[in-house]
Amino acid sequence: MFDYKLLEALDMVLRCGSFDAAAKRLHLTPSAISQRIRQLEERHGEVLLRRENPLCATATGEKLLAHVRQVRLLESELAGQLDDADGSAEWLTLRLGVNADSLALGLLNALSPLLAQQRLLLECVVDDEAYTLDLLRSGEVYGCISTQANEVAGCSVVPLGCIEYIGVARADFIAQYLPDLPSNIPLSVEMLMHAPAAVFGHRESLHRRLLRERWGLLDGQYPCHVIPESNALFAAAQAGFAYAVVPRQQAAAALAAGQLCEIAALAEAVPLYWHHWARQTRPAQSLGLALQAFAASHFQSPAKT
Repeated sequence: MFDYKLLEALDMVLRCGSFDAAAKRLHLTPSAISQRIRQLEERHGEVLLRRENPLCATATGEKLLAHVRQVRLLESELAGQLDDADGSAEWLTLRLGVNADSLALGLLNALSPLLAQQRLLLECVVDDEAYTLDLLRSGEVYGCISTQANEVAGCSVVPLGCIEYIGVARADFIAQYLPDLPSNIPLSVEMLMHAPAAVFGHRESLHRRLLRERWGLLDGQYPCHVIPESNALFAAAQAGFAYAVVPRQQAAAALAAGQLCEIAALAEAVPLYWHHWARQTRPAQSLGLALQAFAASHFQSPAKT
């Protein structure tokens, strides 16, 4: 049998990032939290929490976290069902791993009717779509949007379609940094080594990968602004101080108005998948269906790629 007080301590330490912060949240002393973690590790006969900076769970620790978080979600749903009888239903929080570009394309607007109707609160953990699956593996989220198709143990996966990404820049930026493009001369390494880029975050991203795989350019070989937010990344291209790789749908209005120009050589379609715990609560199922409906209207069908 699991001791959920011990599991709660492990979960809170990782959520808060320290023993002191977890102790405050649970109204305990740091030594009591440390003792609970030690008792949990003794019961399982192995280390569950790596005392690094930042703190992180081991593989077994992640499995225990996924379990306790699923139990908590099921308990919250049951409490909501019981409260419905007297009209005092509490809000239910769903923790979701989501890529920044889906947010930029209007995911929250699409989910808003469901959230209000079912009294759901979203806790969005935002990351590049190449990394969100790590959040699901660790038990940090109940579902995520990812570029990876492989199923995670204990989870299910649904194809969502593709986001088409394109390179965009203002005409005056192209005239200054990429003057040969209007003559249909292909992008060259020399052009890209001198044209300021706006890239998403510090980790591997689509833009970085395109420059590396198609032109052999590595970080440090081209000037770039690092901007970890999709709307701000797009705004950098609109402001004219960089070019960026963004979803075509995000840039459609600016392209049609002549405010931006497409850099066709930087186009690529990226498939996305919805991963979620195999055992779902009814609110989680409803949210998954709403997310799939959003993808059907905003992403390309896989058949088109």
